[in-house]
Amino acid sequence: MKHPHFFKEFVAFASTFSELKHALMNKVKPTNLTTLQYLILEQLAVSEPLTPSEIADCQHMSLPNVSRELKKLHEKQFIDREEDRDDKRKHVIKLSDKGRACMNEAFQHIEEVLLDSLSSSDIEQMDDIIQALSLLNQTIFKKEPKKA
Repeated sequence: MKHPHFFKEFVAFASTFSELKHALMNKVKPTNLTTLQYLILEQLAVSEPLTPSEIADCQHMSLPNVSRELKKLHEKQFIDREEDRDDKRKHVIKLSDKGRACMNEAFQHIEEVLLDSLSSSDIEQMDDIIQALSLLNQTIFKKEPKKA
């Protein structure tokens, strides 16, 4: 390996992040949603609109399984389906008002938990933490910051 320390730190970061994300999800997931349904709503909250195929790819699931979960989320009124503007054969999925309210509440609770876990010296370094997260998104995850 050319950079074993980098790889070791990345694996440790990814593992810790995964554990934290799972623990936070368990605290905020509404009881009337399955884990998969919550993860789909979370994905939509960050990247909507999405096609069922895009959701299936991200969730590492078959399209029929995702379609079944989307149907349940639609019945529970957490999502809306719309015709794709560019291709009338396709549908895109968006959060409904109920789904958006659910995710806003979940994200607000997650933010509170994260901020409560920080020490005063961590909070003093908030700008550096934000910059480090932004750098990870741009370099490792190849995701550009969203336009405000």
